Amino acid sequence: MTDTTLLVTVDSLRYDHYQYMTATRSFSASPTRRRSPPTPPRPPASSLSSAASTPAKSAWTKILNVGVAIDSPYKYGVSTNRFLSNRYGYDLGFDHFSAPSREDKGLKAKVAEHMTPQSTLFGIASRVWNVVQGVQQRVSSVDREYRPAADVIAEFLDATEGRDEWFGWLHFMEPHHPYNPDDGPVSRGEAQQITRRVLNGRASERDERLARELYKGEVEELDDRLARLWETIPDETRVLFVADHGELLGEFGEWGHHATMCPELLRLPLATRNIPIESEVLSLVDVPTLLLGEEYNHGSFERETAYAASNGNHAAMNRDHVATDEGVVTLDGDPAEDDDLMAAKEEYESRAERPVTKDELPHDDLEALGYL
Repeated sequence: MTDTTLLVTVDSLRYDHYQYMTATRSFSASPTRRRSPPTPPRPPASSLSSAASTPAKSAWTKILNVGVAIDSPYKYGVSTNRFLSNRYGYDLGFDHFSAPSREDKGLKAKVAEHMTPQSTLFGIASRVWNVVQGVQQRVSSVDREYRPAADVIAEFLDATEGRDEWFGWLHFMEPHHPYNPDDGPVSRGEAQQITRRVLNGRASERDERLARELYKGEVEELDDRLARLWETIPDETRVLFVADHGELLGEFGEWGHHATMCPELLRLPLATRNIPIESEVLSLVDVPTLLLGEEYNHGSFERETAYAASNGNHAAMNRDHVATDEGVVTLDGDPAEDDDLMAAKEEYESRAERPVTKDELPHDDLEALGYL
């Protein structure tokens, strides 16, 4: 008999694209109707640090993450996101934890950190980089900007082989931009150029069509890689699969995942295997509760409303609607009325502390993920 638990988190995965993850959906025993408003991208005030305090000056204190709380003789974590790294305390409690370091930053990131996005200089530099990359791909291959899922899965399976007890956390960057799957309709170099153009607001209709196709390709590619993981881990492994936030693919004229409260970013896939779920509404703050199987801090299995906050914006979500400063919409984005939900949002907003803004976070990490 084994005692194994696995948390799989995926960056920038939209709820409406979970339908393309056939292997993961087949593996999961839970329904896909769960809604999960995200903790927006930021250091340890995320799903893995539910007891984190978030002072205004980014001094992270009282961090208690799942790696510490879970009782397992062997804890193994792999992150492909520079925010989810040792630098921010995500390695706490793990016997092994690997993540990208600041030294992994390439020339492009080092130059871009000194420029203002969407400025004339940034636009010129972006076009120059596209030319450089175009030349590069004629003489050599263009690499991914993040560690591929296949490598992460292979490392984890090797590390846990022969062990009957372990806790694992794997964080995958697919399908985070740049959208450049292995088997895309264009070369990796061109895919990265297309992604930069849509993010910078300089894309053609062809670029936008291809960017959506490339994003879908990354989702399908990740699912294909995850199939090996699902087939290899013990059948009785407790598994929780969730995204950290969604992605805008041209809605509202925006691409990526800015501080916008909308269903495309707030509505997330969450699936489990061997972990029962009773609540209709979940948030990332519930992840430790589900993994530990007990009340965690002030969470509740039975709540009807979940909340999200980012850069001074606030949202509330129930099983049918999302309330933001712009009004109430259905989970599909259609206008709706829900006075109780709007009142709950306003009460939450009145009690919320001032959030940490991206101006207070390390510039190089924000830029590396495309937020600047």
